[in-house]
Amino acid sequence: MLKPATVRIPEEFLKEITSFVKDMRLDKSAYLREILQKGFEEDRQERLLAKYRTGDLSVEETCRLLGLNMWDFLLLLKKRNMALNVNLEDWLNSVEL
Repeated sequence: MLKPATVRIPEEFLKEITSFVKDMRLDKSAYLREILQKGFEEDRQERLLAKYRTGDLSVEETCRLLGLNMWDFLLLLKKRNMALNVNLEDWLNSVEL
């Protein structure tokens, strides 16, 4: 079920969006939902990986929160040029992954 939400954006940005969706023959509401979802997922991933990098989240916690298995998580780290941040507890818990 879709629920309305109000967001204030600069007028010029709104004009740019309106022009783009018109040129691309897209539904503006559907387009805004799509890019909001994409932006949210990207931001969520970045913030969770930052917590992982600082040690606030373990490998297991990060995998669970991102909805990834260990192999996909390792691919994500490689894609982002990040090192694996593991300790003995992570290795012992990885059996459950």
